[in-house]
Amino acid sequence: MLKSISLVILSFSLLATANAVANPLALFVEQCLQYKPDLSNLQQDTLSSSAHNAVEFEKQTLALNNINDRIQYYRPFTTDSLSKQGLLWCQLHLADELYVLTTNSQTLQLIDSLQHQSAPYNQLAERLERVEQTQWKLTEKSKLHSAQATVNQALSERELNMQFNDDQCLLKTQPVVDENNRQVSTNIDIQIAKYLLKQPKAQCRQQAWFAYQLRAKSKLQAAIAYIHELQQKRAIEQGYQNAAELALKPYELTPSMLNRFLDTQTDSIDIAPWDIAQALFLTQKTAPIEPVSSHDYLSQLFEQLMPLGIRSEYIAQQNSKSDVLEQENTANNEQKDNINIIRIWHQQRLLGEIYTYPLSQQQSQSKSTFSVNSQLIKQTVIGHQFGQYALSFPATLTTQKQQQKLIASLSQAIVSLAQGGQFYLLAHKTQNKQQHSIATLWLSNYLSQLQQFASSSQREQLVMKYQRQMRVFRSKVTLNYFQYSGNLDDNNWLTYNTELSAAFRDSFGQSWPNATDAIYSYQAIANEGISYYLPLWQQAVAQLIINQSTSRHSSQEIFNLLIVNEEYLPFNDQLEQLIGPPIDPHSLIWRFKHARTAQE
Repeated sequence: MLKSISLVILSFSLLATANAVANPLALFVEQCLQYKPDLSNLQQDTLSSSAHNAVEFEKQTLALNNINDRIQYYRPFTTDSLSKQGLLWCQLHLADELYVLTTNSQTLQLIDSLQHQSAPYNQLAERLERVEQTQWKLTEKSKLHSAQATVNQALSERELNMQFNDDQCLLKTQPVVDENNRQVSTNIDIQIAKYLLKQPKAQCRQQAWFAYQLRAKSKLQAAIAYIHELQQKRAIEQGYQNAAELALKPYELTPSMLNRFLDTQTDSIDIAPWDIAQALFLTQKTAPIEPVSSHDYLSQLFEQLMPLGIRSEYIAQQNSKSDVLEQENTANNEQKDNINIIRIWHQQRLLGEIYTYPLSQQQSQSKSTFSVNSQLIKQTVIGHQFGQYALSFPATLTTQKQQQKLIASLSQAIVSLAQGGQFYLLAHKTQNKQQHSIATLWLSNYLSQLQQFASSSQREQLVMKYQRQMRVFRSKVTLNYFQYSGNLDDNNWLTYNTELSAAFRDSFGQSWPNATDAIYSYQAIANEGISYYLPLWQQAVAQLIINQSTSRHSSQEIFNLLIVNEEYLPFNDQLEQLIGPPIDPHSLIWRFKHARTAQE
C-alpha cells in the first residue's frame, strides 16, 4: 500500500513539474509533497534552552501550518480533477508529517520542558500535547478517512428519484423553472422541497421526509458502524468508557453534562420538519432594503471599529503578481482588476492584510445565495509573519442578510488577525475554536448593534428557530451515538429510539418512532463527531458575555481582553474577568438556563 501511494505521489510530482509554468497550483502541490520539517536544531539541554527550542520549533513547523491553510484557501478555486487530487495528496502528506512530528522524541521532550515555563510556553506545551493525543495511528487514520469519504459521497448523491407506494401521495409532475421561466435540471433536494411544499396531505409529507432522511442508509450503514467501532476502540484504549467521554474531556464536560446543556437549548417550535416548508410559505417575507455599495458599507464598518483601536489603510492592487492571489486570478481572471488590499492596524501594531474581491452582478448571481465568503490565507504569528485574509462579496448589497454576513465575515477576519500569538497553535482557529468563535460572535454583535437593521421577519425568525432545533436534536443523536459502547447492529442500539423520539418531539412537536435512523441523515456525525454541539455552546457563552460584561468593561476593554489578549490569559481567566465567577461548565450550564430570570 505504501509503495502504491509513493508511486501516485511521484507521478503527480512529475506532472506538476511539467505544468508548473502554466499552472501555479501544480507547483504549489509539488512543493507541498516535498516538504519535510526538520527538528535537528533543537538543543538537547532542555531545561536551559526550552524557550529557544519553542521558537525554533515554531520556525520549523510554520511552513507546514501555512501550507495547510493555503490548501483550504485554494480548494474552492479548483475545478479540474487533477488539481483536486493534487490538493488531496498534499493534505494527506501533511497529515502524515504532522503525525511523525508530534510523535517525535524531540517534540515530546519539548513538551516536557515547556510545561514548567510561564505563559505562553506552558500553553504551547498543553496545545502540543493535545495535538499529540488526538493523532491517530496511520493505519487507523486511513480506515477512518475512508469510511468518512463513503459517508460524504453517499449523502452528496443527487441523482435520486422519488417513488411512492401509495398513489394517493403522488403529485402531478411539473417542470422546475427559474425566474426567467427556463426549465432547469432537478436534483433530489429540489424535488423533496417542492414536494413538501405542494403536498396537502400531512401523512404523505411525513413519509416523504422520512424516506429522504434514509435515502443513503444502505450505502453508508457499514461505514457509520465502522466509524463508531473505530472511535469506541480508540477511547477504550485510552482508558475511557466510550468515545463521547474522550471527545468531551478537552472541554471539561461529561456526556451527562452535555445532555443537560442540550436540554437548556431545547425550545419546541411545534412544527414538524415535513411541515416547515408550508409554514414558511405562510409567513411574512423579508422587507426589501435600499441597495448600498459594498465598498461604502465596508468603510462604514471600519469606522465603527476605530473605537476598539482598529485602524484600516486601503492599498489599491495594481496588478496580480502576488503568489497569494495568483491561483485565484488564474481561476477567476475577471476579478483581478477589482482586488483591493486593506492593511489592518491595532493601535500602532500592524496585524496584517485583508484582500477584498468585489464581484460583478453576473458573478454574484452565479455564486451562493448571498455571495459573501471569507477565507484565511495566512495566520498572524507575532514575530514570524503578518496575517492575510480574503473577503469576497457582491459589489452592491441588496439584502439585510448580505450585510449581516459581511459583518460576520469581517469579524472573523479581524479576530484572526488580532488574535495572533507568538505561536501558531495558540492563535489559529482550528486549534483555538472556543476563543476564536466566541470572540467572533461578540465582535459581530458589536458591529450589528451599530447598524439600523430592521427586525427580523417572521420567515427569518422561523428559519433560525428551525435550524437551531435541528442542530439541538442532531447533537443529542450524535451524543447517544458516541456514548453507546455496543455494536450498532445489536437491538440494544434500537432501544434509544424512545429517548431520541422524545427529543425529536421536544423540538418539533411530533415524534420520530425510529429516531435512531437519524445517524444516516447528516454528514457531521462522521466528520465533526461530538463537536457538532459546539456552535450552540459558543453562542450561549457569547450571549453571556454580551449581556453581562458591559457593566464591568468598556467595548474596547472587552476587545483587548477577549481578542487581543496580550497577557496570554487562558480562556477561563478571560471569561471570569468578563462575566465573573463561577465559570466551570456546571455553573455555566446553570447560567445559560437562568440568564434571563430574576435569579440571575
